[in-house]
Amino acid sequence: MAKEKKSNPVPVEKEKESKEEFSFLVKIKDLHKHYYEVNLRIESDKEEINLVLPAWTPGSYMIRDYSTHLHKFGAVNSKTKEPVRWEQTDLNQWKVFSEKKSVTVSYTIYAFEDYTVRTNYLDTEFGFINPAGFFLYPENGLSQPADVQFQVSEIFSNVYTSLPKNNSPYSFHANDFDELFDSPFHLTNKNSVFFEVESCQHELLIEGDVPYSFKEKLAKDLKQITSTEITWMGDNPNPYYLFVLNLSQNAYGGLEHRASSINFFSPDQIHDEEEYKRLLELLAHEYFHLWNIKRIRPIALGPFDYQRPNLTKELWIAEGITSFYDIYFLYLSGFITKEDYLNKIQTDIFALDETNAEEWMSLEESSFTAWNKFYKRNANSHNLNISYYTKGGVLVLCMELFIRKETDGLNSFQSIMLALYKKFHIEKKRGFTKQEFFDTAFEATGVDLKPEFDTYLIKPARIPVEEYLKWIGVFRTDSDWSSDLGFRIKEKNGNVFVQKIIHGKDIITPDIQLEDEIIAINGKRMNHSGFQKLEKQFQPKEKIVVLLSRYGKTKEIVMEVGGSYKNKKLSFSSIVPPEIKQIQNSFFGVS
Repeated sequence: MAKEKKSNPVPVEKEKESKEEFSFLVKIKDLHKHYYEVNLRIESDKEEINLVLPAWTPGSYMIRDYSTHLHKFGAVNSKTKEPVRWEQTDLNQWKVFSEKKSVTVSYTIYAFEDYTVRTNYLDTEFGFINPAGFFLYPENGLSQPADVQFQVSEIFSNVYTSLPKNNSPYSFHANDFDELFDSPFHLTNKNSVFFEVESCQHELLIEGDVPYSFKEKLAKDLKQITSTEITWMGDNPNPYYLFVLNLSQNAYGGLEHRASSINFFSPDQIHDEEEYKRLLELLAHEYFHLWNIKRIRPIALGPFDYQRPNLTKELWIAEGITSFYDIYFLYLSGFITKEDYLNKIQTDIFALDETNAEEWMSLEESSFTAWNKFYKRNANSHNLNISYYTKGGVLVLCMELFIRKETDGLNSFQSIMLALYKKFHIEKKRGFTKQEFFDTAFEATGVDLKPEFDTYLIKPARIPVEEYLKWIGVFRTDSDWSSDLGFRIKEKNGNVFVQKIIHGKDIITPDIQLEDEIIAINGKRMNHSGFQKLEKQFQPKEKIVVLLSRYGKTKEIVMEVGGSYKNKKLSFSSIVPPEIKQIQNSFFGVS
């Protein structure tokens, strides 16, 4: 039988090696209606081609059904322009009967659904293309190369992307569709600034009306941060990296890519010193993803299935590690003090205290269910779901302090990152399993992290972070035990409504629902300022009478006031034993 296979003139493998060419031409069909026009020319020796649009974007773990915004699909013979038969076979799949001829597929993308780092956008100021929600790919053909050309110069003078140019400022080449989907495009008339760090050319494009002096300042500060991260990792895998910072609208967020990041921040906050540091923290976070997740990654996160969730229990590695280091790199780069650092990390630590969510969800469940819980939040999510960003960052902080304590400050989590990068990205060229992470951590540091920390991954259990913080001379103080009604309010047309309900540890949940109107408390008519003043006067365990309106009917309830600490703080001990001082100096880089 082996001999018969070998003599077959058309083996199965031959079909897989079939060479195809994909060339996209992107135009602006109607600027004011927010329509892009896409023409895809396909050179193929196949009788029919199945084209697919991704359903999600790597780094943003939710099925988004991008095909909702794809319209007017059509196909013609590229030379004769005669119609070519095609049919839609699924919500995001089309079959083109190419008959081994050159065909051109055309379609329209509506790009004004939402304003995020993961959706397409087009207005008179700029255009943004998230490739996963924009470009069709051949089924089972992600390894095929693709060219993208833009015909937009009459409206936008510049097209920014991390893809290399095809001898033209408007033409680009991707070695495969994975690279294309990981390389967003920003169309604008704005100009960029450059800075170089360790043989890597960095380009910063800011969308929004900011003075050139701000661009210079941000580029200078980014140079310091990127230099710190590159030095810390010992290697930069890219010759080029693009920062896109959109300051045109009030928004916040970022999305990482292999050689770029897309970031949104409010233009009204950039001149506030503390908010500016928050911007630097965001950019430091996305830049560190250049290594952690884009190269150092859980094994489930690549290669991608763009139609179905790539489920993993290790998003705490992808985002938790990065969330720990973004603030730490700001400290190492000289932008914040040790006291500032404590203030930053205490925000995440204390956020976990606000509800009982840690008793409902483990870190691994938080990661595995991100697709239908973390990214699809509802009014009760804060009581049931934890963030693998927040708790993951706290866990890595504890791992870091445990390693330094066990090695007398001579080793750190950095050794793990360097070992993972070398062993799995450079040598094995793949991701790693959970067990391989812990095995590599032990090899790199001599410290077995799994017995100490696995419980906090697999069980819904609180991390005793204060026990780890004491190893760098940090202690926690809680003070001002005060009243807490267990719900938060909003004002609407001068009236008070329930906006959020807190299931806290020391709060008895009353008969209060979301959107209830709080008419009066203890017979006193409520407005927003009156509610805030009155709440401060209550005492924990005090009984109060609340008159509310629900579904158009009034209802009176008696509830017991709960309690919570209003002041929580992390502080450095004034007297630190020598062994603690050694670990503290190691952690904060003090010689």
